Amino acid sequence: MKTQCMLGGGGPAGMMLGVLLARAGVSVLVLEKHADFLRDFRGDTVHPSTMELLHELGWLNDFPKLPHQKAQEVAACKSAAPP
Repeated sequence: MKTQCMLGGGGPAGMMLGVLLARAGVSVLVLEKHADFLRDFRGDTVHPSTMELLHELGWLNDFPKLPHQKAQEVAACKSAAPP
């Protein structure tokens, strides 16, 4: 198998990079050891800049239809002051 670019890991960053490279005409192979995405990712929150990118890619209208959980509440606790 030949490819111009091989990416190790199909998490959010790897998959997005793969899509962007493929759209730019680069032959991409993404290698992922897991068969599904039913696990937590470090980058599992969606920030406004991500929403802008989804809009630019034409995916924003379909994005909310995917299984997800909305944060109903966000709380922070005050930690002790540094010494």
